[in-house]
Amino acid sequence: MVIFIHCLVNAADAADVNYEKNMTVKQKEDGIIKSLVQIGIPMFFYISGIASTFFDTEKYHYGIFVGGKVLRILVPFVIGIFVFLIPRLYFGQTYEDYTRVDGQEITTDYWEFTRGTLPTIYLKLSWLWYLPALFIDLIICYPLLRWSIRRSRGIPFDPLVDLGIITLQILTLFLWAVPNYYLITTDDYNMKYSIPAVITLCWIFFAFYVLQLLAARPNGHVFAVWLKLIGPIGSVCLNLWKTQTRNMNLYHIFLMINYDAVFFSQGCVDQCYWRKMVKGRKDLADTALAPLAVVFFLFMYSLTSPMNFSKMGHLFFYPLYETYWLQCLYTSGTWLWVYAIIWTMAATANEKFNETVFNYVTGASMYAYLSHYFFIILFGVFVIRPYHIDFVPGVALMFFGTQALIMLTYIPLNYLYELVFPPKPTKKMELDEKTPEQIEEEKEREAAAAKARAIENGEAAVDLENDHPDDESKLSKSVVDKRSNK
Repeated sequence: MVIFIHCLVNAADAADVNYEKNMTVKQKEDGIIKSLVQIGIPMFFYISGIASTFFDTEKYHYGIFVGGKVLRILVPFVIGIFVFLIPRLYFGQTYEDYTRVDGQEITTDYWEFTRGTLPTIYLKLSWLWYLPALFIDLIICYPLLRWSIRRSRGIPFDPLVDLGIITLQILTLFLWAVPNYYLITTDDYNMKYSIPAVITLCWIFFAFYVLQLLAARPNGHVFAVWLKLIGPIGSVCLNLWKTQTRNMNLYHIFLMINYDAVFFSQGCVDQCYWRKMVKGRKDLADTALAPLAVVFFLFMYSLTSPMNFSKMGHLFFYPLYETYWLQCLYTSGTWLWVYAIIWTMAATANEKFNETVFNYVTGASMYAYLSHYFFIILFGVFVIRPYHIDFVPGVALMFFGTQALIMLTYIPLNYLYELVFPPKPTKKMELDEKTPEQIEEEKEREAAAAKARAIENGEAAVDLENDHPDDESKLSKSVVDKRSNK
């Protein structure tokens, strides 16, 4: 999906589409992009939150968690800068002024270009911004991750451990507030928008921490399903601090990290309470809310689709639109689709289907993200522009060509990697596994049913619901026996 969006934008630029004469094409292009960016990056962070719950926080400490994320995220990020980003900027000089070292003259010497670009590379991260943003959110959200795992597993409250988790959460949020205050100083945006947004994020985290205490109770499935409202409501609150001011890229990126932290956190919490949420959802499905939910989905789909073309803001700075209520509809639509897609995929796609395809598609995900934009630019600069290929065939050529180059370069690299680091086996998550409360309820129902059958058949009723009668019951039975003997 991300590759398709980037192909759509770059193919239109490479084909030099005249939007004044082809306004319909422009509207369709923007409509596709608006719809997909409403879901794409938020879904990435939500799934990342789900994946984070597979880290055993009770066995490994915070340092191991951070170290693992440095190796998996920051190291590929740094490699990606030199292997893909700088070459992408170098080849883009002919058509894009911002890629040039001084913004004006084209630098033909590659090494001189590299030396000149590195000091300001943080301003030209382009698609690679996602990796440092994900790392920041992982650091911010780790305490909530551990808290969620402990509460969902029923681990008793330990003042030393759990108060330490809360302290670490306060510290990480404070550290996140520091760059928001010192780096976004233009027009006092730090105090007008950035710091209030961080404070809002603190309250959203507070809700995640406190409301889990209800979901972790024996009958917590009643409350667990309502935890899913924290993310949508939190996003609506963050919209209070969203403005579409131009040339404030750092402000927009930092604010997006706040939104993404909410998506990440919701994914983490939802995974921890998945089975309880499923049970709560099944209970609701037995009520009149079930058919109404379908109508509600269609109604919300019509309301939250990004159909407005005026006052949109930057297409790649989440969320779109300048008007607050449009922003709220936009973020609500994001959550609507994220939940619907996750539930659908859990029910229909929790299988490998084909071992080889599964291994390559999942294994190539990081490499595809790092490399795809570089391959897109190659097609734009060396194929579409020189041969004057039109927009629609250009999109198709760029998209499928990029996919082909990703796999053709990934397969030999992956083969060499697996020779050194053999892949670890994976295990399917059993989504239908029952909670202890569900198991106990089934035992009670089976015992009651067996007792009823025994009474109907005229047999001696064995109290299967109470396999260990108390002393009073034993005494009563003894008295009855003595009276019968008399």
